[in-house]
Amino acid sequence: MHQKQMNFFTKKNGGFWFFALPLLIIVAVSIGVLIATGWYTIDYQIAVEFAKGLTNEFGKYWVRFYDQLGNTELVVIVIIYFAILLETWFLLKINKKNTKFKKHYWITTTYYFLGFSAWIIGNTINLALIPSTDEGFGPGIDFVLFDNYHYKLTSAILVFFYQTILLSLGLYYIRYWLVKKQRLLSEQYWLKATKGLTFIIGSYFIIVIMKGTTHRIYYYNAIFGDLIQQHPVFLDHYLQSPFHYGYNLGQGYINNIPEEWQYPWWKPAIPLFNNPNMPTFKSPWEYAFPSGHINATYCSGSAILLFLKNKNNDKINWKVKLCFILWLGHVLSMNFALIVERFHWISDTAFTFIFSTIMIIIIHFSINKIFAKHLTL
Repeated sequence: MHQKQMNFFTKKNGGFWFFALPLLIIVAVSIGVLIATGWYTIDYQIAVEFAKGLTNEFGKYWVRFYDQLGNTELVVIVIIYFAILLETWFLLKINKKNTKFKKHYWITTTYYFLGFSAWIIGNTINLALIPSTDEGFGPGIDFVLFDNYHYKLTSAILVFFYQTILLSLGLYYIRYWLVKKQRLLSEQYWLKATKGLTFIIGSYFIIVIMKGTTHRIYYYNAIFGDLIQQHPVFLDHYLQSPFHYGYNLGQGYINNIPEEWQYPWWKPAIPLFNNPNMPTFKSPWEYAFPSGHINATYCSGSAILLFLKNKNNDKINWKVKLCFILWLGHVLSMNFALIVERFHWISDTAFTFIFSTIMIIIIHFSINKIFAKHLTL
């Protein structure tokens, strides 16, 4: 059988530019944003203008919805990808007349049950804890909005239902379409799952390192002194809490961060490591640069590959294109919601758009190269 490397939306078909052009435009705009925000005053002023979106009810629900969404998107995708790899492993062994795997095929069903159950239980616990969680301002107070927890809880419930539907459909699609109709093996879905998981592992390994080494603060921290002054009712409880969101001038981390400690995205932040008065966080991935949420949205977008109907990706129907259009709207909305929320600068998200796109290209061709001998037509 003739062998050649599998392509992703090959140029010879009309689908290539439908997918490539919007991504190239986003990357080009992001490069322009990074150049402009090399001047910190521009980055800061953009943050000031976007933060005004929190002055209305829609803005509050919108940013909390996307914040919750980005926290759990990866879980759904990972459960789905591991289901594909597990099913593929069993089917390959069964096709080779391995009776042990055929006898123990129930393990795949158990995986579906355990994965879905863990998802339901984990989210239920999270929802139950939101009204009583103390993040520095008292039980049930949302430290992001300096307001009641109902914005966060409502958003978390909506995200839970939305992502539970997606997870259910995804697992059903794998078991009763890809497996039952023999598409899982014939169209090499294991390769798509491998690319998706490699992207998640590789990109987040780099992101965690970058967050810890760049040590960039959020706009929220930069102006925390102003925020707490606008909500003095929370001050006493905050001072008694272990949370440190602002700069410390001997008054308990309740000040804005001085201008000399606010750096543009490109400037090394080594002095910040030696400044005990800076805001403190629980772990490196809570820092601003780059954006884990944007990268998670790119990871979820990789699931569109699962709807392609042949292994060479040259038959792209309107359903796949519609999914891509919806994903574009999703990732752009995520971008602006993060900036409005004050937990990312526009330079953070612009860099991540570029980074994630490059990682997709690198991983796609790297995985194709590694598994070239298995990519048969």
